[in-house]
Amino acid sequence: MTLVLPGGLLVSAQNLQLPSQSQEQTQIIAFPKVEQEELFHQAIEALEANNRTAMIQLMDRAVAADVTNHFAYIKRAQLCDLIGKNDQAARDYTTALGYVGHDAAYADVFQMRGCANFKLGDLQGAVSDWVNFIGIKPDKEASHWQICVAHALLGSYEEARKKFEWHWTVNAEDMEVAFWHYLCVARIEGVESARKNLINVTGEERVPMMEIYQLYKGQASEADVWLAVEEGDPKNDERKQREFFANYYLGMYKQAAGKLEFADELIGKALEIAKDNKDYIGDSPGGQLRAGDIARVHSQQLQLQLADQRAWEEAQIPRSNFGEKMVYVGAGIGLVVLIGLGLAVQRRKRHNPSPEPVVKAKPGKNLSVAHKETAEPFTELAGKSST
Repeated sequence: MTLVLPGGLLVSAQNLQLPSQSQEQTQIIAFPKVEQEELFHQAIEALEANNRTAMIQLMDRAVAADVTNHFAYIKRAQLCDLIGKNDQAARDYTTALGYVGHDAAYADVFQMRGCANFKLGDLQGAVSDWVNFIGIKPDKEASHWQICVAHALLGSYEEARKKFEWHWTVNAEDMEVAFWHYLCVARIEGVESARKNLINVTGEERVPMMEIYQLYKGQASEADVWLAVEEGDPKNDERKQREFFANYYLGMYKQAAGKLEFADELIGKALEIAKDNKDYIGDSPGGQLRAGDIARVHSQQLQLQLADQRAWEEAQIPRSNFGEKMVYVGAGIGLVVLIGLGLAVQRRKRHNPSPEPVVKAKPGKNLSVAHKETAEPFTELAGKSST
């Protein structure tokens, strides 16, 4: 599943090509209409002259010459992919499929539309297209690494794990298969299980893949990876490729451990390298994905996950604070009420003192002097209340 870096497939100026997964079995289909073919030749010449405006105009004229010719839509879609117009490419592939349906001769149109959808960030659409492609060409299923990647980026880790294990049976010398498989297992069962189940890969020669593999295995450090990047004083192109792989797969290593912010930072650096270097993104009309295409969509998915994570965290914090605040508010209100009730009682006592009990003298007995002094006011009050 080697990510496609510079030196990939170029569209033919002479014929419409419908490349299958195995590029050596490319199917050549000639244009049935000479006028359209000539206009596409001119469009490619305009592209080579870096005149994209003229290229687009010529492509549009070619399609308009016969809007029922599905070949023309496929050709324009391929050329649109060369200049990053993936939305137009996806629409043209859709139009072409409306004419040809599930004809086995055009199965690769599903493959190419899947790549266009992937580049647009429509992973579900990409998976759907590739399922159709594999349904028509089941012999391509084991070698179809793109659908494995799409499932992993969607978070369908169990499905991705199974597909990577199957893909490994036909691609046992590619360490990138091991790294993606590691991510899937780690997100399902944890990092320790991912290390124990790390796919065995031999024959990988790209630097610093071996050091990254040893890191995933738990037998090297991130510093070892960066030392390998610098080893041998590589030329600029080689250095950029090494830096891309180091950042990308160190980012995936962080993602496997659940450290999404670090993962986003590192994969973002890989994406910047891809943007700054020709042929890392797009320029692949044969149904392929380049390294930068995958890094861009991967970065988008990580940012969506981080946004969801932050939204969830923010939603939890206000609830917790609100509950605590309500406890304090409730306690404060209760205290105020108690204080208010106490003050009210005190005010009533001051304004309406409770009468002291009246002591009545028994008939026939004289009160003492002390009793007379205390009884006089009550006698007076009693006399006033009776009038």
